[in-house]
Amino acid sequence: MRVLVIGDTHAPAMHPKYISFLKKIERKYNCNRVVHIGDLVDWSAISFHEKDPSMPGAVEEYKTARKQVSKIHKAFPKVDYMIGNHSDLPARKAALVGLPTEVMIPFKKLWGLDGWKIHERFSDLRLDNVIYRHGDKGKGGQRLAALSNAKDEHCSLVQGHYHSQFGIEFAANHDRAIWGMQVGCGVSPNHPSMRYSRVYSQRPLLGCGVVINGEPCTERMFL
Repeated sequence: MRVLVIGDTHAPAMHPKYISFLKKIERKYNCNRVVHIGDLVDWSAISFHEKDPSMPGAVEEYKTARKQVSKIHKAFPKVDYMIGNHSDLPARKAALVGLPTEVMIPFKKLWGLDGWKIHERFSDLRLDNVIYRHGDKGKGGQRLAALSNAKDEHCSLVQGHYHSQFGIEFAANHDRAIWGMQVGCGVSPNHPSMRYSRVYSQRPLLGCGVVINGEPCTERMFL
């Protein structure tokens, strides 16, 4: 199995060249499966972060994000998608006021994602004895959080969520080696919806991951 791992895209804040970069990497490794690691969309208008006054309201943001999502869907018609904390904002807001999930439009229908398999928030996907998750559960940290979580799970692990974390770290005992991979993201760092992160010294690292028969590699997108 040759898995392309797409980083957080946060539509409508996805970098305009991210899809073409992903397609290049997909061809380079002849990938036969695709995992989007989460936060397909941003939902800045209803997020818990501070709002940039130049951003449009929720309706306009949805329309703009839908256009980017359609481009991703056209480029990658079959994807395992791990719902992240931003993509889940409508359900999180509904839960705050006591609305049941039955009144919500299903994620796949809302964004027109026929052919995608949607994995619930906080869920894990296992392929070739490797765990794929968004990354908003388990351990965080300034270094690669993926390795910390891989150690906890005793299993190699891929995650996103932390835009400024990118790369692979290994750990081994007497029996075997495991690894953790952070795949970075695919956002435009200067997009208004990303300005909440301007207070942090670390900046987003754009890229993606590839896992070939259980072995990892990363590809960075240079701006």
